[in-house]
Amino acid sequence: MQSHPTSYLQAARAFRHFFGELRDVYLERETLFTQLELALLGREHALVVGPPGTAKSAIAGAVLGRIIDEHTGVASLFSKQLAESTVQTDLLGPVDFKVLTETGRTEYLTDEGMLGSRHAFLDEVFDGRDMLLRSILNVLFERELKHGRRVTSGRTESVVMTSNRYLSEVLARSPELLLAFADRLSFICFVPKSFARKESRAAMLQRFSQGSRPDLRAQLTSQQLELLQDAVARVKVPSLVLEGVELLADALERALSAQVSKLPDYVPTKYFSQRSAVKALWALKAAVVRDQLYRRPERPLEASVEDLDALRWFFLLGGPPSGETDALLKTVVDPRERAQLEIVRLEQRTFDEVLAKVRQELGGGLEREAQSLGAAENLSTADALSRSWQPAMASTEAKSLLSKLVPGPRHAQNRAPLLVAARALVAAMDHRLARGMAGQGEGRGGLSLLSSFQDVMDLCRTVPELRPGFIPLCESTGRFIESALEMIALTAESADFEDGLKLEGLVGLADNLEEELSRTADLVGVVGEGLPAVAERLHAVELASRQRVVGALRRRATVAFQATSTRGRRDPLETLAVDSRRLSQLEQSFIALDPSARGFRQELLLPLGLSYAREVLSSTPFERIEQYARAIQSVAENLRREGLPVDQVMAECREILDERLREHAKALSREVASAPLAAAAVLNGDAYVYYRGEFSSRAPDGELAALLGLDGQLAFARQGADSFFSEGVRESVAQAELAFLQSRVTYLRGWLTQLLTSLPAPDALKERAEAERTVDRLVRSRFPLLTLKEGELVRLKGVLALLGTLPGALGEGAQQLDAQLKGIDEDFGRYSRQVLERRAAA
Repeated sequence: MQSHPTSYLQAARAFRHFFGELRDVYLERETLFTQLELALLGREHALVVGPPGTAKSAIAGAVLGRIIDEHTGVASLFSKQLAESTVQTDLLGPVDFKVLTETGRTEYLTDEGMLGSRHAFLDEVFDGRDMLLRSILNVLFERELKHGRRVTSGRTESVVMTSNRYLSEVLARSPELLLAFADRLSFICFVPKSFARKESRAAMLQRFSQGSRPDLRAQLTSQQLELLQDAVARVKVPSLVLEGVELLADALERALSAQVSKLPDYVPTKYFSQRSAVKALWALKAAVVRDQLYRRPERPLEASVEDLDALRWFFLLGGPPSGETDALLKTVVDPRERAQLEIVRLEQRTFDEVLAKVRQELGGGLEREAQSLGAAENLSTADALSRSWQPAMASTEAKSLLSKLVPGPRHAQNRAPLLVAARALVAAMDHRLARGMAGQGEGRGGLSLLSSFQDVMDLCRTVPELRPGFIPLCESTGRFIESALEMIALTAESADFEDGLKLEGLVGLADNLEEELSRTADLVGVVGEGLPAVAERLHAVELASRQRVVGALRRRATVAFQATSTRGRRDPLETLAVDSRRLSQLEQSFIALDPSARGFRQELLLPLGLSYAREVLSSTPFERIEQYARAIQSVAENLRREGLPVDQVMAECREILDERLREHAKALSREVASAPLAAAAVLNGDAYVYYRGEFSSRAPDGELAALLGLDGQLAFARQGADSFFSEGVRESVAQAELAFLQSRVTYLRGWLTQLLTSLPAPDALKERAEAERTVDRLVRSRFPLLTLKEGELVRLKGVLALLGTLPGALGEGAQQLDAQLKGIDEDFGRYSRQVLERRAAA
């Protein structure tokens, strides 16, 4: 029965003696001990609630504190009484300050917390803060601590938690918290304040009147407990019992929920979830081992329908047996305790009623399952498919049979008729494959046909009894796939002969063919599991078919685009954008078929992009190069937005840009006449007004700089040259700017010369009044305003500095003008300083 029978029998005797001694000491606690036994055997947790003075903590300590290691003689137990001030480190272990200071990460020394012990006792658990309790639940359920990227596995097997609070109090305080406990704990027990039997109270009083204390000498080693826990893991649960667990859980949930409508204050103790269903299975296994330990040592480790009765300790709130509960209800005074006992009685009665119905229902399980499986309907459908293959029906049939055969019926007798239907379906598919691609007007079949084949092949390769036929089915499917790929390629090539086919229609056709090719590739992958060499050859055929499809559709799309282009619209940008949207979706469809098809949209759109750029760049008016640069930048951004090669388009438009800039330079080169300066105009400010009106407002200052900046922006389109623009364009703009500067410098020199001639020499200013009048006349001329406050000479020097870097005569001319400008600055500065000094001295 066990691999080490002697050790197992010793462990069984020790387990019985261990808990037998506890039962002798702590009277009328049979349910609690049963649940604690199941918790220890199944490595699960338990919660014990009840009023103070009911020995909850004493029992928990007496159980967990006496499970020792046979080598060390020490119990692996972590104990903690929770309070409002309890923090996470009190339970998980202190923070590792070495790691914290060195890395900044928060890690815990879990060996010093509850994860470092096999068992834990948490007293007054509901006195802790809600957030702390929630974090504890996650740690207990996962048996590990996640802190940052690190996960620390714990040793914890079973934790016993106690509380003096009634469940109704916990529910009123935090319903979500109680729900979380009910979902993660396998066993919850209520311990009443009073004894149900008078003799139990008498025995307790007699014991304490004699001054005797509980004599608990029996010990259970952790190694003995491990032997029993290993037996729990080996318990087999037949399909009939599994069905019983499911039926019991579902029926009990419905029945207990129905009680809520009858008793508004009632809340079911157990939360029915997928997690609780798994835990129920382990509770059942633990109950089988416990039954072997106490009642039937000869029984095999296999659960039976009778063992379902033990699940009452898992699904319900544990408490006194029914007779003791009735007796307690007659004497209980505390309304909270009465309510708790009423719940215990209600749930026990409901469980008994539900279990009786489940057992009765399990009696006819074979016939009921056969009826629910409907194997006859599956066989009838498979026969119909052998006469006329309907892809949608075949897919549904294959999926239905797969769900019924894997993992399979609970009763082995019900598997045979399903296998008959499955074999008939595989034979029907083989018959359909033999008819080839275009049989009976089906054409190439499409997605639904390919999907139906894949679903049947999934059935054939997954069900063990059908696997011998998988290789022959792969051979037939491989031949069909080759024909299907050829048909898909021919479908695309036939588009060349459909005159009315538009771009939108090509998009739909491309998407449909891509879906079929992808589905075919999936089918090839299934074939590869049986015939790898065939699948490798089919992958090559599929790739060639994709290339043929893309090639044919590209040819047809080019013709359709040229026939329906929107280039007749007035706005060239709108033309470009509309056609770009039309081609974008089509290109994406092509790329899905074959990634090498990228660039098709650009190929057709490039002529439109070039036309748009030429039209805008040749017609956009501008007065300054900076304005033209913004137009060029806008064109470039629009081209990029449509995915066109801006460098290629700009290179094609180079001559247009050169010509527009030459024309601009020619317009700048017009001669600016300098009117003769009368003495009055020099002194009364008219010369200043003329300068600002005829020179400054029309000056091409900075045009060369703007041109060089634009040249830099177009560096991506130079195609290996040092400059995008021709040398002639730069010279023309520079010459126009230099000529204009020549006129201005000449004007400024004439203005200053006549101004200094009209004013008295500084040496002639003997009186302060004369100096004051001279300064006043100098100010009214506005020459100081222009040169000092407005910084005209400085600005002109900056423009000349750039022109002076040019080679040849242009650079020399700029340097000569700069020298003249320097002379103007020095002459004016010298005169103005001397006049101001005279005024100050006088």
